[in-house]
Amino acid sequence: MTKQHEAEPFLDDNVLEEIAWLIYGDDSAPHYRTGRELEKFFKSAGLSDVGEYEGYRKDYVLEQFENHRHHPGSIRAVILRLADPREYLGAPEVWNAVVSELNELLAVEGYQVKHSGNTPELVEATASFSRPLSETPLALTGNLAEIVSVDELGEQLQARLGEAHICWTSGAPTAAIIMLGSVLEGVLYDVAISRHDGTGKKPVDNLETLINLAQSKGWFATDLSDYAHVLRNHRNLVHPKKQWTQSYSPKDDTVRIAWNVVVAVLNDLLTLVRNDPRDLTKS
Repeated sequence: MTKQHEAEPFLDDNVLEEIAWLIYGDDSAPHYRTGRELEKFFKSAGLSDVGEYEGYRKDYVLEQFENHRHHPGSIRAVILRLADPREYLGAPEVWNAVVSELNELLAVEGYQVKHSGNTPELVEATASFSRPLSETPLALTGNLAEIVSVDELGEQLQARLGEAHICWTSGAPTAAIIMLGSVLEGVLYDVAISRHDGTGKKPVDNLETLINLAQSKGWFATDLSDYAHVLRNHRNLVHPKKQWTQSYSPKDDTVRIAWNVVVAVLNDLLTLVRNDPRDLTKS
């Protein structure tokens, strides 16, 4: 039985704030809605009592979430409208980008938007999220020097992982997430370069591209990919404007999930190189 039949999905405040950003939009979001368009959006989602738009766009969206959070079906209806292709007529690339970002956020809560034809539905994510959501921080099963091709780089990345943990336990969650994202990018880039067979485009040090490549190659378990993309989005908090425009501040639970995602990926990569220690650039 899927969650689409339940009264209402429970979503963490941080996830709701990110979904709100997808609705109102700014210059870094896939889509931007004016105040009047926001009013129309909520009414199209079936929230007939939203009232006329006034004030600031972000405040207006968050107010609707707060007012309707405990109304059965309202948050679900908003999510489904956000993923509805009729919201983006003539702009399929925008619709694809919004749905991709939305599913990255919903993955944290174990949900996913799928489409039957053009009709969106909210269902349980099929992957297991046991490792990322573990209450106990995961432990690395080896050393990063086993994964990367250059010892010095391995030592640097190992040090960054240690610094991320210090930031986390010292009450600096934003710094911890930025450091964790850099570790993930550095390791995946080195693995991608080491396993590139010379055909096709050479891998680039772009975290989104590297996560997609690793997923397609099966370098880590599929249950981690959506979480890795969420971390990639949070890692962008290194840009102060993004954090300011989204009014988003990571909390301890956010860092715990990010830590578990990165360590789980690293453990899967350790298994990969132990079972298949190829370095095609040295052959």
